[in-house]
Amino acid sequence: MIAARLIPAPERLTGALARKAARLAAAHAAQALAQARDDPARWRQADLLWPLFTKG
Repeated sequence: MIAARLIPAPERLTGALARKAARLAAAHAAQALAQARDDPARWRQADLLWPLFTKG
């Protein structure tokens, strides 16, 4: 059977990539700040360890 596959518009793709990049940048900045403070809790914060796989 032939199925239709929708290809997302370039704007939608670039928007999703931009959101992911922003989440990665925010997590990197927070991780760097926690590392500078020598905060041991940074290893228990899921949003810093896996910024693309957590809620929010």
